[in-house]
Amino acid sequence: MGREELAQLQTMLMYESKSLAELLKDPTLFKEMVAKAEHTKDKLSAAIFLFGVQTILTEQQKRIAKATLIRLLMQLASQISAKGMRSMERYLTTYRHGADEISIEETLENILPKKTIDYEDIVMVDKRQKKRGVVLILDTSNSMQKEKIVIAVLAVGVLAFRLQGEYYSVISFNTEANVLKEIDKETSIEELLDKMLEIRPENATDIRNGLEKGLEQLSKVVANEKIGIIVTDGWVTRGGDPVEVAQKFQRLHVIQAPIGFTGWDEEMCKKMARAGRGRWIHVKTYEELPSAIMKILS
Repeated sequence: MGREELAQLQTMLMYESKSLAELLKDPTLFKEMVAKAEHTKDKLSAAIFLFGVQTILTEQQKRIAKATLIRLLMQLASQISAKGMRSMERYLTTYRHGADEISIEETLENILPKKTIDYEDIVMVDKRQKKRGVVLILDTSNSMQKEKIVIAVLAVGVLAFRLQGEYYSVISFNTEANVLKEIDKETSIEELLDKMLEIRPENATDIRNGLEKGLEQLSKVVANEKIGIIVTDGWVTRGGDPVEVAQKFQRLHVIQAPIGFTGWDEEMCKKMARAGRGRWIHVKTYEELPSAIMKILS
């Protein structure tokens, strides 16, 4: 399925959904459509279409379309997360072949008092992947278009692939905050994306509650580095001042993103980032969200 064919299907879904629903009642046509969507080069457009088309499908067709959608998003997330350097930490260890370098100072302290030395006296400096605690807090208020929901799910997939072996949690918030993945519990990426696809945006925005839930998750684990990442437009419509909670994070990064249609509160986003000693990143389009998350995690 090429870009033009996908565009035609999207147009038909928007303006002639009843006709498309009738066509897809044909099992052969439906099967062909799903197969083409799964194997197209334009996987993101195919994912957006498969998300939107579920509104006109039968229950059985919905399950098939959703499973295909999740596979597409996992493929994309895996590819994006593989780019860039992983966050590493240096540590001292006894001699072993393949370690990066010798720690001169510690090794000299061991060998100078001795007449003979052995391998245990040699101190090496090696690197290993950091085991951080990370919580991603997603604003799902306002009327998020289907494109933004799919990209938000993709961004969560990127985070999940990138942080395999580390502690991470995912929280969505609008009127209330919901923990989609507990930081101290194993959840498959497939299951997490499935949960994300069930999110339904609501109008109210309680940023403070989202941040409080994030702190609760980070408090459950022991990690040298604990990071919060909040994705929001900064508009506060209920709850208290989020800046008071932001300052309680060891590090809170704020990704300012266009959630709905009413712009954003840039000053609030910057205040939260300053209070949380983190970075403020402004993404002008939601498509930039996965790469913004990668920038923070690398």
